[in-house]
Amino acid sequence: MKQLHALLAILTVSALLFSCSKEMSRAGDTPPVSTCDYAPYTTGSSFSYMNVNRSKDTVKYTLTVSGDTTINGNVYKKVTNDSVFTCSNCKDGIYTQVASILTFQGYRADDLQLTYLKDNVPAGTTWSDTISVTNGGITSSGILEFTVTQKDITKTVNGKDYTQVIAVRMDAFALLLNNPVSVGTISTSYYGKGVGLIEADQLQDTTTITAYILKP
Repeated sequence: MKQLHALLAILTVSALLFSCSKEMSRAGDTPPVSTCDYAPYTTGSSFSYMNVNRSKDTVKYTLTVSGDTTINGNVYKKVTNDSVFTCSNCKDGIYTQVASILTFQGYRADDLQLTYLKDNVPAGTTWSDTISVTNGGITSSGILEFTVTQKDITKTVNGKDYTQVIAVRMDAFALLLNNPVSVGTISTSYYGKGVGLIEADQLQDTTTITAYILKP
């Protein structure tokens, strides 16, 4: 469970695998220039999190940026601890991750590459990634849909106010006979400018940032 909590929290990860990425952005204008401030993953920086489930069980962990790795010609930052190896990339305000596993409501998806955040689009913008999922030994296609639900808000996490926060909701759909069937909302994640992920609210638990150290 600790590995899954960290994976959903940072939404990044391990060796590359595959992706059928179909973006359905509903913003019609050219997006403004982004400096990728919502993933300040400089080498040596660290981010500490606390995960609390509905039974009030608590897991604490720290992820540290250990350097770069290249996947399919793209440079990713390695964000790791003893049990999690994650990869994150940002270009022109589009943040991508490589994830090894995601499970939800009996569905399992392996080997994912996801676009988890866009910082230069307005609230209401939606995009999606098509993935392969299994349930009960049957493999089918699924969709992870991301929606910017709030933009430039202030959010208090563990007693600290974070400004210019972006909230992104991730919903899951199974494709049955080419028709999307809702599986439910996986999480709503909040990203602070200059900090990265500050909170991830999921059905059974919540992950919040407790401390971070940014290296130049």
